[in-house]
Amino acid sequence: MFRFENENYLYGLLIIPFFILGYILLYYVTKKRWRHFGDEALVNRLMPLRSVPAQTVKFSLLMAALACFIFTLANPQVGSALEKGMRKGVDIMIALDISNSMLAEDIQPNRLEASKIALSRFIDQLKGDRIGLVVFAGKSFVQLPITSDYAAAKMFVNFVSPKLMNEQGTDIASAIDLAAVSMLPEVKDGNADLNKISQLNSKVILVVSDGEDHFPQAVEVAAQVRKLGVTIHTIGIGDVRGVPIPDGRSNSFKKDLEGNTVITRLNEDVLKEIAATGGGVYVHASNANMGFETILEKINNMNKVDLQEITFSRYESKYQFPLLIGLFFLLLEAFWFSVKLRWREWLKISV
Repeated sequence: MFRFENENYLYGLLIIPFFILGYILLYYVTKKRWRHFGDEALVNRLMPLRSVPAQTVKFSLLMAALACFIFTLANPQVGSALEKGMRKGVDIMIALDISNSMLAEDIQPNRLEASKIALSRFIDQLKGDRIGLVVFAGKSFVQLPITSDYAAAKMFVNFVSPKLMNEQGTDIASAIDLAAVSMLPEVKDGNADLNKISQLNSKVILVVSDGEDHFPQAVEVAAQVRKLGVTIHTIGIGDVRGVPIPDGRSNSFKKDLEGNTVITRLNEDVLKEIAATGGGVYVHASNANMGFETILEKINNMNKVDLQEITFSRYESKYQFPLLIGLFFLLLEAFWFSVKLRWREWLKISV
């Protein structure tokens, strides 16, 4: 198996065509200048040692050396062996509120965008844990099943928007229920796998919301999920004093049917009660601290179990090969003259 450890360096190869284009333009500009001195055949006779092919070979050697050094920086690697190991960690299902109230700008740039930025940083700090994403408003759905692919998780987090939901509202109960179901072990013959049930103490649901819950069952569902051993943490987004919700137009806010500006307020009480019932903690997010560090600390202190067996390749770096080839091209270019060598002329005379 072959790969490059630092693939981003390969973009450096894109500068080589620009060098080639510059060399070609310089050749024609120089040729045009020589014509001002007189007839081209006469100029060539006055400079018998001048050699365009030799100059082109020197330039080609430099470009080949540059390409080899770029490959060296990218560090080509070859898979030398397959190894097996166990991934230890915690299953984390994020329940992210994407209702219109999350567009309020009491946290910059707004509640939802600030949450997405903080979530991406949170994912970057995970080590061995698996993560999934449930988004909710009036309804909820699984945006990303539980996975250890952190790059995919960040991509799906960045993609979420209130436009994904046709039905507005804030149904936290539905989100918690769906998040728990997506993490629970399969049931066979009416009985859950007891071995998997014993690992439920390594499962976490993190609710990120402004708490404006229009459905009263959230605490009841949290209690049922907690009985299965799943811990529920909550992060409250927004200001308890209330702010208007932008409607997407400049300096304009959402209004109700009577023409009054809609005000959204953080409902800490429901989020605190959900966290207390779910055996977790509640954190109030602000511009200075979104609270994910506190949740991460709690998760890192949990009992981490074997989540899955993983197979991966051990790679050996082979950067030495392009490095040596590049140095060879560089030395060859240094000893390659850009003029016709006299021994060539002597050879022609002798022949």
